[in-house]
Amino acid sequence: MIKVCANPHCEEVAHNIDEKEKHCRSCGMRLLKINKQTYDLKFSNNWFQYDYQTGEFFRPQTNQLKLEFA
Repeated sequence: MIKVCANPHCEEVAHNIDEKEKHCRSCGMRLLKINKQTYDLKFSNNWFQYDYQTGEFFRPQTNQLKLEFA
């Protein structure tokens, strides 16, 4: 599950978060649940993403074009 902070000045995005968590760790504002499509459109480039379970920064794996030279 992915949740984002409702505070416009706090750009926190929490991955692997429990449904019961309701408040942001950084600012205390309400967290809002988002779906994968909304994440991809609006929040995927956000710097303040972390895994809620481990507390480590979270960088999603992307399908990047790989060039191979023969």
